[in-house]
Amino acid sequence: MSVDKCNYVALIYMNMEKKKEILDNLKQQGFRFTLIRGAILDLMIKTSKPLSCQEIQKHLKLKANKTTFYRELEFLRDKKIIEEFKLDDGVRRYEILSKHHHHAVCIKCRKVKCVELDKDIKSQELEIEKNNKFKIISHSLEFYGLCQKCQAAKR
Repeated sequence: MSVDKCNYVALIYMNMEKKKEILDNLKQQGFRFTLIRGAILDLMIKTSKPLSCQEIQKHLKLKANKTTFYRELEFLRDKKIIEEFKLDDGVRRYEILSKHHHHAVCIKCRKVKCVELDKDIKSQELEIEKNNKFKIISHSLEFYGLCQKCQAAKR
């Protein structure tokens, strides 16, 4: 078996384990499994990128109305399994709750990519708190520009 295939198999296994862990945790809290909830979790774990409700519906092709999808996304958000955020276009996007990160957004095709910053951001927060006598609860930082594909198309 090639290294790439081994990595792919390992990734699938990790995704299955993550989903099982989430669903077991919900079951222990007394919540039931729903087909849509399971499908949303599968998609969000596999894609590892922010998706709008419309994008989720498009990918899943399940027979359910928009309200049902929003209700499930709200449930998963309230249980701290996914997080919701808005960018400058006002569209709510959702992603699996993970390590704190930011987003790079292409202003042309609207592709959103997750980016991590080094620990310097934490020192900046501490300095802001100290200099302004201000307790930071959270922050939002997005970068806007052109993705590689859109840069190439401009040439």
